Amino acid sequence: MARTSRKNPVATVAKPEKIEIFQTAIYLRLSLEDNQKKDADSLASQQALLMKYVEARPFLQLAGIYTDNGCTGTDFDRPQFKRMMEDARSGKINCIVVKDLSRLGRNYVEAGDYLEKVFPFLGIRFIAVNDNYDSNNINSSDQLVASLKNLVNDAYAKDLSRKISTAMQEKRRRGDFVGAYEPYGYRRDPENTSKLIIDSDIAPIVQEIFELRSTGIGIEKICRVLNEKGYPSPGRLRFERGIITHNNRKGSELPWNRHVLTDLLRNVVYIGNLAQGRVGVSLYQGVPYHQKDKSEWDVVTGTHEPIISMELWDQVQALNTKRSNEAKASFGKYADLPKRQNPYGSLLRCADCGRVIKQVRSYRKTGNKDYYTYKCPQYIELGEKACAFRRLTAEALDQAVLETMRKQMDVFLEMQTMLRQLMPNTAPDNDTAANRKQQIREELDRKRNLGAALYTDFKDGILSPEEYVYAKEKYRTDIDALEQELYELQHTEDCTTNVINGEKRWSELVDRYYKAEVVTAEMVAAMIKEIRLHSDSTITIEFLHEDDFEAILAKCEAVREEVA
Repeated sequence: MARTSRKNPVATVAKPEKIEIFQTAIYLRLSLEDNQKKDADSLASQQALLMKYVEARPFLQLAGIYTDNGCTGTDFDRPQFKRMMEDARSGKINCIVVKDLSRLGRNYVEAGDYLEKVFPFLGIRFIAVNDNYDSNNINSSDQLVASLKNLVNDAYAKDLSRKISTAMQEKRRRGDFVGAYEPYGYRRDPENTSKLIIDSDIAPIVQEIFELRSTGIGIEKICRVLNEKGYPSPGRLRFERGIITHNNRKGSELPWNRHVLTDLLRNVVYIGNLAQGRVGVSLYQGVPYHQKDKSEWDVVTGTHEPIISMELWDQVQALNTKRSNEAKASFGKYADLPKRQNPYGSLLRCADCGRVIKQVRSYRKTGNKDYYTYKCPQYIELGEKACAFRRLTAEALDQAVLETMRKQMDVFLEMQTMLRQLMPNTAPDNDTAANRKQQIREELDRKRNLGAALYTDFKDGILSPEEYVYAKEKYRTDIDALEQELYELQHTEDCTTNVINGEKRWSELVDRYYKAEVVTAEMVAAMIKEIRLHSDSTITIEFLHEDDFEAILAKCEAVREEVA
């Protein structure tokens, strides 16, 4: 048996201090202008520097590398940065490491918001290696330095914006091509990259497109023809040639569509002219990205060899104008009709191809009425070989969604009624459970202390080897049993809490939307994660808070078994 007193005091060993491990993200950014430099600021050098920094610190555990290549630092609308912040909000990472503060961003206000508000709120440790900035080890002086560097980065970005804007405007006005990507049907002249030459592989497709349109064929039908023939769209062509953009990053098919084709048919580049500067943005003037009026475009004629004759061009433009005027005259009488908001947005997808279903407005030939349908763009662009789903009226979809939502809420109400009827007889005594958990913790402490003293008793000869082994195993068995009981009590408590919270959330949803007669964007956002439309016009809805729903259902089953 263990001794309770000794002549010599037992030496205590201090527990080593627990080291906090940070799930660390490495963030790399390179702007378009940085890509032109061959210096130590490349993505490869950034990554090598940061990997070495993280590997030298055991408390930093690499959880992911996020890279934005060709993204400006003047705003934070960057795909990988946004993905990193989503991971931060979900708890996957709690530390971000960058080369310097300018890699985070060059906008003084937004960068300051992240450093002073967003990161601290999310519990994110932020480290800028070359600036010797670490948010976990910071004083007022460090904060001032960071603020000053952000201000300098902001000023640098605005100055660079002014210089680039002036230089680009001058190039556009003298007829140099300054676009990021060559127009469909053209390539850059290898001897003068500011000039365009005809792409012999693609130019015949452009010619065919204009000829098809000149015969009066509609835009959507031409799209269908191009896709059936396998002609690559502009986005698809860039992907095939190794030019990766935000639009084709995933390597999707990127078929021809109305917007791409309409823009092509109106582009004066095909008659040998350049119309540039059609959109504008100015960081140094504080002007956001916007479409510019035609009077502000930089138009220069005769800059390169045309693909389309003026005769064919005029013929197509006359047809485009005629069709546009006819549409305006036809739809003008419906101008006073209010437009329907699409309540589903990107949550509505085709079950066959996965594309987002689009809401389309149409008009009845008789009467002053409009109606809406949901169509799959994959079917519109590629036909039934690519997608089986065609269309569903908005009225039918809304009715199906409302019915499905009410059925889900009816199931919840039935479960809620059952719980309220049976729970009084089966609900655990919270005070008793809390008291028992405290008793278990105290008993665990006592057993662990006694178990720890066994070796000393054995060493001092108080316990024989057999007694020591037996007592050690007994304490281990007792401790395992107590830990299991504590786990079960805590698990039961957590489940009960989840059920209570879930019941509260679903009760609020029922109170708010059960009697709804129309589908609203608010209702969809509050209850639905995704809707899938099938080719037979049936729908599948994945609801939000399904974990809560399942917890309530499991509780109902447990209660039913207890009272059975």
